[in-house]
Amino acid sequence: MFTALLRTAPEDRKDPPKRLLYLSLVALSPCMALATLWNQGDLTIVTSSITLSAAGVLYLNLEKIQNYLRPAWTREYEAKLAKLEAHLMQRDLSAIERQQILVRIQDLNDRYHLVTNPTLTYRWVKRMAISMGFIAKALRMNTH
Repeated sequence: MFTALLRTAPEDRKDPPKRLLYLSLVALSPCMALATLWNQGDLTIVTSSITLSAAGVLYLNLEKIQNYLRPAWTREYEAKLAKLEAHLMQRDLSAIERQQILVRIQDLNDRYHLVTNPTLTYRWVKRMAISMGFIAKALRMNTH
């Protein structure tokens, strides 16, 4: 299956989630881990602090971690964008078709936000990481 994914042309791969969904998943991931601990009966101040600290460290390093994938994402984005721009250059397009292609290009830019404008996304992720660190520190202070 993995080799089938490698053989897929970049422009044929499924688009990643939009920025809003990506940031929502970033915010919900530690909550899901805490909910799992609660469901198992293991949610304590200590486990909450450890979970939030680990998520904070992961999020602080998320940009470095994802930098390994950025060249592949860039190739994929550029292939899809080139296909849309080539379609946009056709002379026999109606105004509605042209507008649909422009909307698709705008949607593509929002989906490949980690390629087109990663600083905005990572700034928000780092704020989340710092917030989680403060909450984890407050929880640790309550254990003594």
